Amino acid sequence: MAVFQEIARTPSLAAKAKALLESAIWSGQLLPGAHLVETQLAGQFQISRGPLREALKALAAEGLVEIQPGRGAFVVDPSPDEMQDMIVLRAVLGGMVARYVTGSADQELFARLDAALADMRAAVEAGDERAFFDHYWTFNEAMYRGSNAVIFRAWSSLHGLIDIYVRRLGRPHLALARIFLCYETFLRLFREGDPDAAEAAVRSESLRVGFLVLQRPVPPMLAGYITREILDDGRVVPCAPPAEEPPAEEPRGEP
Repeated sequence: MAVFQEIARTPSLAAKAKALLESAIWSGQLLPGAHLVETQLAGQFQISRGPLREALKALAAEGLVEIQPGRGAFVVDPSPDEMQDMIVLRAVLGGMVARYVTGSADQELFARLDAALADMRAAVEAGDERAFFDHYWTFNEAMYRGSNAVIFRAWSSLHGLIDIYVRRLGRPHLALARIFLCYETFLRLFREGDPDAAEAAVRSESLRVGFLVLQRPVPPMLAGYITREILDDGRVVPCAPPAEEPPAEEPRGEP
């Protein structure tokens, strides 16, 4: 059989439009709730409405855009309660993924995660926030793909909300170096081979940071899900139980 040279493919017009819209949403150029008018965008991008609609559908599948029948496409505008629900689901899914990845002991997967970490480290050193989060997503996508198809599809459906949460809402609260430290710790735990420890660390950190970003207290019913803490030196320690307030003394009558 003849061997043919691989045909080089360039990104489609729809893919390019999708990337431009994602960047505008992440940067805040397109605000939550913004109406994405097809005729205006097609004119700005100098493309037909067909590829633009394809881009909008792809963004809608990831949850970054909402298409409303009869009204058009809008940048997703999640409420604080919706963001809280996403954070809880992401934490639970992330913990389960950590369990799968640790139990698999897949050295090829670990190598891919290690490569993403190296790129994240370089972006931290260069102060390149956009590149950092691009490689952050490479790490997450590889991690979730390494679990199972059902979990990966569930994570993919949250992609848009997670994007807004991480790239926009979360940035004032966490330095890139701190995020990198946590992911470096996650990979170390995967390699150490204890699924319980890996699941607890990923789930706990996701919840702790999520409610910090939302500036909300952790609901009592979720407090038991936060069982580990990652210290600034990378050590993972059990969470200290919350200090209990001493009971109020009963007022004493006069003798």
